[in-house]
Amino acid sequence: MSEHNKKEWWKNPHPECKPETSVISAGYDPAFSEMSAKQPIFTTSTFMFKTAEDGEKFFRLATHPEERTDGESPGLIYSRLNNPNMEIVEDKMVVMHPGAQAAAVLPSGLSAISTSILALLHPGDQIIYSAPVYGGTEHMFDAILTKFDIHSHAVHSPELDQYEELLKKHKGSVKMIFIETPTNPTIVHTDVEGIVKLAKKYSTPEKKILVAVDNTFLGPVYQKFCDKGIDLCIYSATKFIGGHSDLIGGFVLGSKADIQVIKSFRSVIGATTDPFCCWLMSRSLETITIRMERCSENAQKIAEFLVKHPQVEKVRYPGLLKKGDPQYDIYKKQCTGPGALLSFYIKGGKEEAFKVLNNVHVCRLAVSLGGTETLIEHPRRMTHSEMTDELCAATDMTDSMIRLSVGVEDADDLINDLDKALKTIA
Repeated sequence: MSEHNKKEWWKNPHPECKPETSVISAGYDPAFSEMSAKQPIFTTSTFMFKTAEDGEKFFRLATHPEERTDGESPGLIYSRLNNPNMEIVEDKMVVMHPGAQAAAVLPSGLSAISTSILALLHPGDQIIYSAPVYGGTEHMFDAILTKFDIHSHAVHSPELDQYEELLKKHKGSVKMIFIETPTNPTIVHTDVEGIVKLAKKYSTPEKKILVAVDNTFLGPVYQKFCDKGIDLCIYSATKFIGGHSDLIGGFVLGSKADIQVIKSFRSVIGATTDPFCCWLMSRSLETITIRMERCSENAQKIAEFLVKHPQVEKVRYPGLLKKGDPQYDIYKKQCTGPGALLSFYIKGGKEEAFKVLNNVHVCRLAVSLGGTETLIEHPRRMTHSEMTDELCAATDMTDSMIRLSVGVEDADDLINDLDKALKTIA
């Protein structure tokens, strides 16, 4: 947490244990809070210094991170800069990610992406990214970053040779490869190990190519990339990390050096996450494994039901991949489970898809994902409505596609609900 305990043993009191155990205690020393078994919420905007000398030192360390020695960090100053709840949840995220050195909490997933890019990239830099990505990310790449002379290029296939073609074409100007894996909502996996190798191959002493992975769909339970050579692991914490559809948040994890740059930029632009939201995310991280396991078990059952349904053309879900499919090989290499997200294509188009959506009762017609409740939506006309027709066609995002984020309800109840809704288009 902060300088008041330089040993900082409580950042990870049980390093010998698995992440699911370590996360319960990580980041919090009860001695700092009247021995409260659980962290309190620190709602203060400002913190007192014991001495004027401490105040001077804390500001120096906060504004000049290059002057810090190992294990040294600024004490608590002001909650736009640092707050105990922010620091606790960041420490908890680190123990969930082997290989990560540090984490920064942000007010949303999109804030985590935009803050990281603006902090680490410069005018003239270019980004290569997997397509499709979340609609908000796509809009940022196309309409916002261009104002800062940062331009992006989409790859519509998981084939690595397409990434290499763009790296050759824009050699010397590419600063980041941004991967969302699996893609939203088409559930396509990208070979992260292969991307890391390409980034190293085309990096130069003057310009290292950063690899950033949006790990929202399967991490941190079923995908862990921080020890696989990536530079930034990014999350919308609104989803599985928060897990209850009652908060908005984001994270980025990486090296101490990169995260410090991002945190400094975060403080300057005011991208601060409030203490209560941080407290909620800390609470939810303690149950993320059991929640994601239950959601995944349900999703597997539902996918197996849908793939046999007469009104369903096809289903995209990692748990249905078979040997011989290139996607199966990538999935088995970098994932330990299929997760809760699936997309299925019904027989018909927009009219039939909307009829299904209007006739579910247990599933909830709403965007977002990763909550305890099952959410159902229409990507082409909702979350990804701003994508061009050309990009939708290239990524097989049609009007017949429906996306499902499976929750923790009884799987049979969800199956019955979907079956009744699908029969309305028979």
